[in-house]
Amino acid sequence: MSNRMRMSGINSGMDTQSIVEQLVQAKSTKKENIKKEQTKLGWKQDAWKSLNAKLYSLYSDKFGTLKMQGSFKAKKASIVDSSIASVTADGSAVNGTQTLAVKQLSKTAYMTGGKLAKKATAETVIGNYLSADDRNKWFTDGTKSQIPKTDDEGNPVLDPDGNPVMEDGEETYQPIKYIVKDGSGNPTGKVVAIAYNMSMEQIAEQFSNAGFNANFDANTNRFFISSKKDGEAGNFTLADEHGNDVLNGTAEPVNNDSLNGSGLSTYTRSRAVLESLGLTAQAAGDGFIQGQNAKIVLNNVEYESNTNSFEINGLNITATKESEKQDDGTYVTTNISTATDVDGAYNMIKDFLKQYNEIINEMDKLYSAKPNKDYQPLTSEEKDEMSDEEIEEWETKIKDSLLSRDDNLRTLINTFKEGMAAAYKTSSGKTYSLSSFGINTLSYFEAADNEKGAYHIDGDSDDEKTKGNDDKLRAMLSNNLDDTMDFFNNLAKDIYGKLGDLMTRSDYRSFKSLYDDKALQTEYDNLGKDLKEEEQYLSDYEDKWYDKFAAMEKAMEKVNSKQNALAGLFGTG
Repeated sequence: MSNRMRMSGINSGMDTQSIVEQLVQAKSTKKENIKKEQTKLGWKQDAWKSLNAKLYSLYSDKFGTLKMQGSFKAKKASIVDSSIASVTADGSAVNGTQTLAVKQLSKTAYMTGGKLAKKATAETVIGNYLSADDRNKWFTDGTKSQIPKTDDEGNPVLDPDGNPVMEDGEETYQPIKYIVKDGSGNPTGKVVAIAYNMSMEQIAEQFSNAGFNANFDANTNRFFISSKKDGEAGNFTLADEHGNDVLNGTAEPVNNDSLNGSGLSTYTRSRAVLESLGLTAQAAGDGFIQGQNAKIVLNNVEYESNTNSFEINGLNITATKESEKQDDGTYVTTNISTATDVDGAYNMIKDFLKQYNEIINEMDKLYSAKPNKDYQPLTSEEKDEMSDEEIEEWETKIKDSLLSRDDNLRTLINTFKEGMAAAYKTSSGKTYSLSSFGINTLSYFEAADNEKGAYHIDGDSDDEKTKGNDDKLRAMLSNNLDDTMDFFNNLAKDIYGKLGDLMTRSDYRSFKSLYDDKALQTEYDNLGKDLKEEEQYLSDYEDKWYDKFAAMEKAMEKVNSKQNALAGLFGTG
């Protein structure tokens, strides 16, 4: 409405504001009708968006799955002795019985270091293990770092020439380097460097940087080091700078050399430092585990894997325990049985029909709803006079009938019902319909309102209406899988393709939309424009009447002024 300043009825004594409001209210019917129409259209858009989401889910998830042959070729595997392995099968697995034995399980190369003293550091453990003389020979370069000398106030001390006076600082420690090798003795290109002044955590970090899982646990005072690779591929060793194995070896190698003329070999000092940290095979003892591959025997053929999982001809086998050995040294076998997963295929069809029935029932109800022409969206004033429950009930009656006799809805219902009622020819040359598999709608008098398009499976234990009938669907899946698969593939492809055509982008609808969403939005926007035009018309109409009353007030002001003047002349004022 207009924001113009208003002149009250001072001279006329009339309530001009109330009069104008009544005049405008009488002209507001068209505006209110446009608002109501736009509100209903907004509700219709919401109803279609909700239904479209359900339809697209049915289209992509259910019809999309049902049209794929692989969906029917799922296999189910079982094993007699489930303690030694778990087994699953994919569609390529061969039906039948096979023998299995587990010779050995996969192990990851792992070392639990020997126990160290509490609050250990490289300095304390190596210091306790080696003599001071050996430490100095092995870890220092024989010099001390030079640092500026300072006075008590922290100022640098200078010589007569003004140069800083230097003094010896801490000894410079040289790390001992270990070459990391894989299980075959090939260098990995990684190096572990251990220095005398390192903390245990810093040493663990060296191993982590070299490609291991490594940690020092201060609670147990041990190193825990393992490979990041499973099985034999994860085996490792540590060698001195000349390639000699110091992790496993004990005897002095032939290529012995001395360090700085001390007579101490590189091998000796390298192994001794690892030994002091509990990081040799001997120090770790049973805590040093070599990686090994898993081995199974399937149908008398041995297979090997770096993990306990095997993928063999459609079977997925995960070994969990080694098989027992017989007196002759052979392994006790167990049986694996593989068969078509009839239950899986049956439940897939059942789930499809459940979702289909829910949507077809909803569409039938929406389409056949009786239009409630007597119910229109409420104005603000009308809502003020009603409770929340009354408002919700009123609006629900309108929303339930918004898609009554909707053209888009009729097209969808016909597409579904015609496709589901059709007969389809399989690759065997035979023609089937849903009734061939014991899948039918109920009779007209047996089916509830708006559920006459829903399908029921004969023999379905969850369906009170048809559970007592012969289970044709399960029998067909068990005895004639190919024809059953072909039929449902063809049915799904037919309806899937038709729905895809309906979802093609056009001037009226967006891609993946099964209703004219663009057309509805255009109509909604046009109503918005009409509403603005009508609001402007009412504002102008209001201003016109206020202008008229303002002119009247001015005219009466002049008349009153003259009357007062005459009264003054005649002494009657």
